[in-house]
Amino acid sequence: MRSRQAPSIAGSPILIGTVTVLVTAVAVFLAYNANSGLPFVPTYRVTAEVPNAASLVEGNEVRAGGKRVGVIDRIVAETTGPRAYAKLSLKLDKLIQPIRDDSQVTVRPRSPLGLKYLELVPGRHGRPVRDGGTLPLSRARDTVELDQVINTFDAQTRLSAQRALDQGGPALAGRGEDVNAFVGALPELVLHLDHVARNLSDPRTGLRPALHALARVAQEVSPVSAELGSLVGAADRTFAALASVSPSLGATLDELPDTELVGIQTLAVVGPVLREARFLVQDLRPGVVVLPDAAARLHAALQTGIPVLRRASGLSDRLRAALQEVYLLSSDPLARSTLRRLRVALTSLLPVLRFVAPIQTSCNYLAVYLRNIASTVSEGDAAGNWLRTLTIANPGQEQYRSSAAPDLHANPYPYTAAPGQHGLCEAGNEPYKPGTRVIGHAPGTKAHYTENISPPGGSAR
Repeated sequence: MRSRQAPSIAGSPILIGTVTVLVTAVAVFLAYNANSGLPFVPTYRVTAEVPNAASLVEGNEVRAGGKRVGVIDRIVAETTGPRAYAKLSLKLDKLIQPIRDDSQVTVRPRSPLGLKYLELVPGRHGRPVRDGGTLPLSRARDTVELDQVINTFDAQTRLSAQRALDQGGPALAGRGEDVNAFVGALPELVLHLDHVARNLSDPRTGLRPALHALARVAQEVSPVSAELGSLVGAADRTFAALASVSPSLGATLDELPDTELVGIQTLAVVGPVLREARFLVQDLRPGVVVLPDAAARLHAALQTGIPVLRRASGLSDRLRAALQEVYLLSSDPLARSTLRRLRVALTSLLPVLRFVAPIQTSCNYLAVYLRNIASTVSEGDAAGNWLRTLTIANPGQEQYRSSAAPDLHANPYPYTAAPGQHGLCEAGNEPYKPGTRVIGHAPGTKAHYTENISPPGGSAR
């Protein structure tokens, strides 16, 4: 009896074909994603901002010191105001982590055919950039394209270089000894040039701001170069005219030192006067500001006062007689005694007036009282006028009782805006609260005046 053997894996064509297809698919997948990095390999992700992507594409290499340290995973265009720039998402190897925030990036050509790569120069003194961090736009260096270098040698530049070579050859012909002497003196010249260069490179020299200022001056002058040329031509003619009178001009210049000395002595004397004049001008400045308004008011006052002064001449004659009578009266001893007593009376009356005057000036009680008195007889018939009054009484308070009525409201001394009464006109404005007993000043808001009885267009109340 023959034993049956189990079928082997190598004997199954379907299984072998499936494994082959699977291996091929994995190899194609890995080859397709090789530029973006192998899957399942940890990476260090950093975003770099550059002013111009310069034809970079996703999958281009990132190199540091000539060695591939990662790839560009994504390129996104961003804008800040009118300026546009590119954000590059980098997938870097873990071996280079971390880079510092003073690292620099530059887009460089990989070949003359247009391939590019991103050069990364790691920094040494900055702070470490975390995973997912960003290198700002300030850390990107400018990119010089190959066409920019080639365009430097345009037709005008080539022609100028040709002329320089054509003229430089005859200029050096037969001057070999001079060239040798120049080369011999060159080390000493370079030594002195090194000292000069150090002085010029020192920030305290201010060479860089001076060059920037000269550049701005040249930029501002360039639009008016034609006018500047004509100015130089006119200056040439001016100096030629001055050269023709050089003896007279020389005599004038000879007199300048003595003139300057006299001027210095004069200014030394005039200096304190000018200083005081400056202080005077500073003091007059506030008055000068209001001078137009004051002049207008003064003019109006003069226009009003001139007719008055013209009529005052007749008044002065009559005023003289009146002043003479006043003098005679003041000379009378009885008049002096009378005025002295009158002064004592007025001094005693002043506190009373201060207390009583607000009754009318603030509260208008006198005017309201006289108006109400007049209106009591304003109605009537053929038999005569009526007394128009209204009596307000509380029947509950007409009977005698041992205690005050529960709804009693009495204020024998209401406020009349006198001194110390807060300017209140309480009489006639007391609020009434039913069901309560108020003796004295009633609580609540009170007016600072009574009733406005001024005629139309009047000012009294």
